[in-house]
Amino acid sequence: MHAGQTAIIICTLYGLKLSGAAWRVHLAQTLHDLGYKSSYTDPDVWYKVAMKADGFQYYDYVLVYVDDILVLSHQSNEMMNAL
Repeated sequence: MHAGQTAIIICTLYGLKLSGAAWRVHLAQTLHDLGYKSSYTDPDVWYKVAMKADGFQYYDYVLVYVDDILVLSHQSNEMMNAL
């Protein structure tokens, strides 16, 4: 319908002042729903107790910096798919 036409974007959601805060609240709720807890010393470090197939208990970590996410887990692909 509008193929080949130029679009001028006046305002984007990414540039809004509250978009960062909305992203942070949404991500925090999602991680909480997945069973993660925020660290007391750094709220951008999330963790939860996990268990390997052989019964070994360990911690999964999710580190967040602005819009970058680092997942430390034996099942990191499953975690990223859940996000």
